[in-house]
Amino acid sequence: MQFEYLVCQTQYGRVTFANGEWQGSIPLSSGDSQVALDSCPQVWEYLAQAGRVGWELITATNTTVTHGESVSQLTVELFLKRPKQF
Repeated sequence: MQFEYLVCQTQYGRVTFANGEWQGSIPLSSGDSQVALDSCPQVWEYLAQAGRVGWELITATNTTVTHGESVSQLTVELFLKRPKQF
């Protein structure tokens, strides 16, 4: 059996990126980062929706994202898989 994988980055309890694609309904470049973040799905909402279409959470890891010398942020990455559709 073959699988496909989905890697999700979460920030402040929201899924912000999935396989590198922004998940918010308001673009990150909108000028108001808080409004853009708030437009992303909450983690439990995202997982419930993903589960309905066959995705299964297989693990989660903490990751530190560094932006220059003085700014870093802890994120959680979620790894999901499902059988590959042919």
